[in-house]
Amino acid sequence: MEPAGQDRHSVAIPPHRSHTMPLHTPNAPAVRIGGLLLCGTLILASGPIAAQALVAPAAAPAASASNTPDGYCAKVEIDNVRPGQGQVMIAAYGSAETFGKRPLKSIRVPAGEARMSVQLCGLSGSEVALMLFQDLDSDGKMGRNLMGMPTEPWGSSGNPGMFGPQWDTGKVALDGRPIAVKMSM
Repeated sequence: MEPAGQDRHSVAIPPHRSHTMPLHTPNAPAVRIGGLLLCGTLILASGPIAAQALVAPAAAPAASASNTPDGYCAKVEIDNVRPGQGQVMIAAYGSAETFGKRPLKSIRVPAGEARMSVQLCGLSGSEVALMLFQDLDSDGKMGRNLMGMPTEPWGSSGNPGMFGPQWDTGKVALDGRPIAVKMSM
């Protein structure tokens, strides 16, 4: 039986569909959510606002990444979060075939300050692509206008193009460096 606040179901979060992800508020250094091990705690700080996503420059691998029995852990640094509004939904994909369909891992964390850092554990392989959105109204899906364009902030690892995240432009190496994502405005 799943502990309270945990959900066994998760769905991909492509920017062109409604989405749901497991609901959980981390309150311990390592927490299992279904098949996901979330290790570390949410770190809040303030930071600059930017509208595009990129991979962070080299950082100290020892503090930002590690291997665990449950898989690889990566530090995800998120900028341009709307402070204290809703949840930040994060989905990690391991291949072009599963991108936008079946994430390796997915989590939901409360939106904190404009800059957040989250440890995402249980990853595998040599590269991963992340898709994020901030669920401002906490309804479990990305808000859209009549044209189908997102009305809630979203972001992707790598360098997303004009038409949203794709595997080829969003994949980043799991090499110990933090993965930085800047949410859209």
